[in-house]
Amino acid sequence: MTDLDTRNPADPARGLSRRSVMKGAAWSVPVIVASAAVPMAVASIGNLSASWTAQTTLLSVGVVGSASTVTAAVAITVPTTLTLANGSGPISGESASVTIVVQQASGVNVALGRVKGFGVRTFNGSTSGTRTINYTNNVGYPVTTFSSTVPVSLLSGASLNIPVEFGIAGDRTSLVNIGALTTFSVTTTITVGGRTLTAPALISVPVGAGIL
Repeated sequence: MTDLDTRNPADPARGLSRRSVMKGAAWSVPVIVASAAVPMAVASIGNLSASWTAQTTLLSVGVVGSASTVTAAVAITVPTTLTLANGSGPISGESASVTIVVQQASGVNVALGRVKGFGVRTFNGSTSGTRTINYTNNVGYPVTTFSSTVPVSLLSGASLNIPVEFGIAGDRTSLVNIGALTTFSVTTTITVGGRTLTAPALISVPVGAGIL
């Protein structure tokens, strides 16, 4: 019988037994694998960006919450595509919360009565989502807010293009003539995977469009 067979594993002077060494090695491997997986997921979301990547000019403009349209005498310019672009590393099974706010217009001050503004009519091909229209002191242009969610699963270097249709929102009680270029700032906030992304855009209504 060898010295290894007769050694008492409880004797500290003899050191660790082969069984103790193997048990310690077996438990250490899963800890290393689990800790390596966490930074990869965080890095993927960290490489995501958001921007408006397309716009168009329109004469026929839809109305928010309605199937009807209005016709502008002069073409207006609106953004049409919100893009989420991924960097290196895939993203899988995330859900992005999207909020799009169209601010009060600049260009013409309306001090009496209400005029129309813009809001999100369809998002990603659907009329669903949460919408609000708010007039400050019941005067001027409205501030409109739209909220929805969109699933996000992207390969490394891929992009998600979300079609967005803006339409006329609110009503008109004012007699003020909109006789100047009117610009609406669009503020877009996307929250996904613990990160918050922003993407600015503009809606431009030229003089004589006659739709506000």
